[in-house]
Amino acid sequence: MSVEYSAVAAKLRSMYSRILTDKDYDELLSKNSVNDVCAYLKGTPGYGETLRDVNERNIHRGQMELLLENELVEEYIRLYKFVDHDKRKMLEFWFMRYETSFLKREIRYIYTHEERSSDEINEEKFNTFFKTHTKINQDIMRNAKSISDCIEACKYTPYADLLRRAEDMDFFSIGMILDSHCYTSMWKALNKMLSKEQAELFKKLTGTQIDMLNLIWIYRGKKYFEFAPEIIFTYLLPVRYRISEDALKQLVAAENVEKFIEFVGVLTPYAPLFENEVRFPEENYRCFYNKLSKNIFVNHSQSMAAIYAYLSLKEAEFNNITAVTEGIRYGLNTDYIRKHIGA
Repeated sequence: MSVEYSAVAAKLRSMYSRILTDKDYDELLSKNSVNDVCAYLKGTPGYGETLRDVNERNIHRGQMELLLENELVEEYIRLYKFVDHDKRKMLEFWFMRYETSFLKREIRYIYTHEERSSDEINEEKFNTFFKTHTKINQDIMRNAKSISDCIEACKYTPYADLLRRAEDMDFFSIGMILDSHCYTSMWKALNKMLSKEQAELFKKLTGTQIDMLNLIWIYRGKKYFEFAPEIIFTYLLPVRYRISEDALKQLVAAENVEKFIEFVGVLTPYAPLFENEVRFPEENYRCFYNKLSKNIFVNHSQSMAAIYAYLSLKEAEFNNITAVTEGIRYGLNTDYIRKHIGA
């Protein structure tokens, strides 16, 4: 790969050296409370600074998760500040995910009439960065009472047109439209912003993710909602990587879940998503994607895809810690918790 990524690769290796190991997870799984988990993480290179001023004896799960999410955001900011202008343009698609999450959370409040929780809003490190990089009017968005208010908050962004078209839709449909915009915008930009070699590697990482998300949605649509094929199709991400359009049509048209899973094994390379009965397909997806991210990070360190792979690994680490703390909180068996983390 190009030498322009050499400094980035060195930076990534340094950051990766702080990621939790199998031994760390063994230690976390041996803890008896969220406070014990916090105390252990406080002594690790990856989270020592984040948790330095925390009294682990008093912290509750929500507070710790917010701090750990802060650290994930900090990792993104460190990389954003380190790379050059062209690479920042690609990293902005990762930032788009945070914008999308912010919009979906605030729109959810409109539909559910819940009281907005300041605990959910990252008011510290991320907010400063968010304010300087987004064109969404946060004040209007956080006080929005209708989709019309949301459109006003987003009037200088591409989200305004998306919300106008979805103004009469339900919350779930709006969320799917926003997610679709996020993934398709990045996919369309790859060939324009990256060399052919870099773009193909990035497509492997992102295209595989999109394929699996589509398969999981078809599975959920059939198993839990009994949606008609034409309804399922409207919610699929409009990107095709290793699943052809014809194969996708056959998968969507499968008469039941069992037939769908059979077709997945025949028509796609993603049979492992539905083979491990101990885990839910969503958990198999995380494990599958985690392995792919590690592979790209290790074998293609001098690439834009490696930056995204690293961020995905940090996100997986955050999800693993959350799974451990949830398991401990509910008194679940250690072996059971271990099976449901994607380390």
